[in-house]
Amino acid sequence: MSNVHSHLNQALMLDNAALISSLNELISQLKRPQVAIQDQLWTTQDIADYLKLAQYTVERRVVVQETFPESMQPCATGERASKRWFAGEVISWSRQNRARLPEPRTRKRA
Repeated sequence: MSNVHSHLNQALMLDNAALISSLNELISQLKRPQVAIQDQLWTTQDIADYLKLAQYTVERRVVVQETFPESMQPCATGERASKRWFAGEVISWSRQNRARLPEPRTRKRA
């Protein structure tokens, strides 16, 4: 019986150690300076998540609109360079243009 208690105590100690480690990691993440949402740089995937659209739709029907905020390329240059947009500008644009946003696709049921 004491063998069972010993194993249970060891398991609890390991669980507690893992929990403490996870909590310490969470605390360190919360202490890091946070970038305000309006200053964050978004990818087309971030924009798609925000608008609840497919990334494909965002790339071909949203960011190409003349009134869409201008992109920036923080790293590489050229045609294949990854573009970014300021989240605040995208949010503002989407509110002003909500009537012109593409409708999300609904899945057809078989």
